[in-house]
This record gives sequence, C-alpha cells and structure tokens, in this order.
Amino acid sequence: MNFSELNQRGWTVIDEVYSSEELLELGLSLGTPVPSPNGELIKEVRRQPKEKAPVGSQSAKYGLGPFPLHTDTVFWNPPARYVLLRACGDVRRPTTVISFEELFDKCPSKVRDLSADSIWHVRAGRTNFYCSMRVPEGGAPGLRYDADLMSPMNNAAKIIGDELRHLVLTEGHAINWTGSTALLINNRIALHGRGEMPEDEGERVVQRIYVR
Repeated sequence: MNFSELNQRGWTVIDEVYSSEELLELGLSLGTPVPSPNGELIKEVRRQPKEKAPVGSQSAKYGLGPFPLHTDTVFWNPPARYVLLRACGDVRRPTTVISFEELFDKCPSKVRDLSADSIWHVRAGRTNFYCSMRVPEGGAPGLRYDADLMSPMNNAAKIIGDELRHLVLTEGHAINWTGSTALLINNRIALHGRGEMPEDEGERVVQRIYVR
C-alpha cells in the first residue's frame, strides 16, 4: 500500500482486492472500522431513484445521477479519517476524487487562507452544530466540505462556498473500477463523488468502510 501517495495526494488505488472479506481485512489494518447503525462494518451502497431514497440522502437529491465531490461524515467530529471503497457488479461508472489542495489551486489564492476563518453550520438529521472547515490532522490541519450538509455562516465561508459550488460538480479524477481494486481515501485531505451513469447501467454495489 502506498501510504506516501495516500497522505500527500489524498488517495491510492489498491489492486487484487477480490472480496468483502479482503476489504475488511484491509480496513482493519488501517485502524478501527466504524460499524453502521445495523452493526455491519461494510456498508453496501446501491443507486436509488429519488422517490425511493431515504430522506436527506444524496440519492434523495441527485437520484441516479452523479454525486458532487464531498467529504464523507462531515457530521462527525472529527470526520472519518479514511474511506475505503470497493465496487462490484456493473463497475462501469467511475468514482471521482480530488485533493483539497488541487481544488483550491483552481480558486483565487485567498480561498485557501479563508478556510481557517470560515464558520459553517452542519445539519444532518438530528445532528446540528457549528464548525470550522479545518479539521485537526496531526501536524497539519485537514479539511471537511459537503455543500449539501454545510451552510456558510460568515463571509469567509460564503466566499469559499461560492468558489467551490461549481467545482465540486465539474472537477475530479475518474477512478475506473475493475472489480478487483479498492480505493482508499484520506477523507480529511481529499473529496470524492460519483461519476455519470453509463447507458443501461446494471446493478452496481459499492462496499464502503469508514475507519477512524
């Protein structure tokens, strides 16, 4: 596993991960996986039309279409350190990923500096709190951002939101799945999303593990 790439670029692709058991073994090697509400360590995510999706979910807003770039679990303090993904079934649809550093490079220089002063209101279900965009990350701060769950509450946050609103819909590197690869994301350095739906898409399952 390329930890240098993971911690500098924000993600790395791991080959020869052929099963959910191997994915879980990988997750356990990284730290402590966080169980979903039903106790499962591996969450299986399937595409859903808007009318069948849980209220407040990304599928409820975007349906079968692409998802914008975002940080997972922005409603945790702190957000999950790692997000580990594996796709199976119809794997033609890519996952998109980009580092905050690269995203900020596409903005005016002041946006990067404003992140430390930005104040946001996070609302997700019953979770409701105020926070900075910055997240403690060892010697250097990490970041969190989800345009659907974070509302800007001061001028610094509004400027950042205005700059990122379009970029999270249009930017990102496509990770093309093979059925035997896993994607490991440093969730406080990089954002990820879901690409465009291919024609006649079949059943696509993304197995996901959050690691603290």
